[in-house]
Amino acid sequence: MVKKGQVHVSETILVLFVVVIILMMGVTIYFKFSVEKSKTLAEELSEEQATIMLAKAVGLEELSCEGLGCMDTSKFLPFKRVLGEDFGRYKRMFGRKRIVVKELYPVDDSVKEVECDVVKYIQMAYPQNCGSWVIYDYNPENEPAAKVSTIVSLYYPEFDEYRVGRLEIEHYGDIRR
Repeated sequence: MVKKGQVHVSETILVLFVVVIILMMGVTIYFKFSVEKSKTLAEELSEEQATIMLAKAVGLEELSCEGLGCMDTSKFLPFKRVLGEDFGRYKRMFGRKRIVVKELYPVDDSVKEVECDVVKYIQMAYPQNCGSWVIYDYNPENEPAAKVSTIVSLYYPEFDEYRVGRLEIEHYGDIRR
């Protein structure tokens, strides 16, 4: 009788051990799935935030035309200088993003990706010598980016003409930073 009791106790302990292992595996798998779901949700929220930021950037007084719904190219370079002087304010506003404006039409393919700067701006060939402006760039951890973009009207007040451009926002990581 004593041996039968010991066998039953051993079987019970073995069954409890197996049940505990199965429960631990289930909890671990559930935790991994919920972490992945949280990451996916954070990425979706970050993309939504970047899409909202597109509308904000087009309407940003420092960059837009007065009441015309376009972006004033003559304001891009002064904005970069102001950005350097008051980076904390714009960092709170934009977060970890890269904001680029690219001219789409009419632009020569050889200068499409050439960034406009002060040197190119003062040349006679401007605006045919460059085709993009980096408005804001903050990615301290060099993370890979997701990109959202919209078509905008670019106004060149020096020539009183409009061109077609694209406003691109690359957003990094999640929305908490």
